[in-house]
Amino acid sequence: MKYEAVIFDFDGTVADSSLGIKNSIKFALKVFDIPVGDEAKLDSFIGPPLYESFESAYGVDSELSSKLVDTYRVYFADKGVFECEVFPGFLEILKELKEQGVKLAVASSKPKHFLDIAVSHIGADEFFDSVKGPDLKNYESNKTQLILEACKDLGVRPSKRIAMVGDRSYDIEGANSAGVTSIGVEYGFGSREEFLEHNADLIVATIEDLKKAIV
Repeated sequence: MKYEAVIFDFDGTVADSSLGIKNSIKFALKVFDIPVGDEAKLDSFIGPPLYESFESAYGVDSELSSKLVDTYRVYFADKGVFECEVFPGFLEILKELKEQGVKLAVASSKPKHFLDIAVSHIGADEFFDSVKGPDLKNYESNKTQLILEACKDLGVRPSKRIAMVGDRSYDIEGANSAGVTSIGVEYGFGSREEFLEHNADLIVATIEDLKKAIV
């Protein structure tokens, strides 16, 4: 057993949920007559809190950002939450970790209501001992706090024997602040440069590399 517990981000780490997220963004922007523009900017929404992403990507104020998020969730609740697929080989990693007695959790900026649905949709709910996400009206999702809450649920103390795996700088910053091992995965929506800049303890390129690092 390499780690006593492993905590995972969800979007871009456990599953590719980009289709549902991007379709929901486009739906919200269309309702408010805001051009999508360069679709590459939609990738920036995967990971950070939605309110922050709408403000930074489209220059809207907090009031309009809140309305966009509410509209985003209309599509997401109906279709978007189901437009995701678990990364190939990931369920096998979870199964092996579970068989080793490793405690497993998810800590995501995705609201817990949708996170529970998505985790169940990809068939991963049987593996996780804790699923942590903000409530629907939490405008400032704090990854460090979510990691600490997950540790409490798992009955473990934050230490380097606990790993946080994610694909964005928010995951690395949260892990480092919580005092657990930070692992950045390049197969998601972040980059090696992003992980190096935020002092990730470990960077892996593929699902297979992740398996070697934590199983």
